[in-house]
Amino acid sequence: MRYGNNKPKYIRWAIYVLIGAVAVLLQNSAGHFFKPGSARIFIAVCIAVCVAMFEREIASSLIGAFTGVLLDISCGADGFNAVLFVVLCAVCSLLISHFMRNNYITALVLGTGSLFVYEIMYIIINYAGAGLSLGAIFSFYLPSLLLSVLIIPICYEIVKLVYSAFKTADE
Repeated sequence: MRYGNNKPKYIRWAIYVLIGAVAVLLQNSAGHFFKPGSARIFIAVCIAVCVAMFEREIASSLIGAFTGVLLDISCGADGFNAVLFVVLCAVCSLLISHFMRNNYITALVLGTGSLFVYEIMYIIINYAGAGLSLGAIFSFYLPSLLLSVLIIPICYEIVKLVYSAFKTADE
């Protein structure tokens, strides 16, 4: 059995990895490029979810794992981001391939849900037992969620352009 030319697929995956690395750099940059006020835009989560919407489960999970590992390295976490990104990417990819259509509305729904799960899990893992003030929730976590939701369409369009530029014949 002969398989088609997979070179465009590998180039697309390499570009996704580079986009994920740039997203992590922008998210954790010292110049606070994406940090308006006290909030932070979680662009790495948005990119990983948008990639998961266009790729199959294994590929999206691996790209999510790579982005999560880079985020763990840059912020000194112990694997939390990598594991959570794998789960989020796999779930989003499965939902798109079996139950949902791939469009802007589902990107907003899946992106918002993933950001919400990411922030809730982060709060549970890092602040369990120590307590978290409502001021921190309303001054950091809620504005971060809202600002991150605003950039989901931009991330979706970037990933869609890469996908359509390097689409193989069998996709």
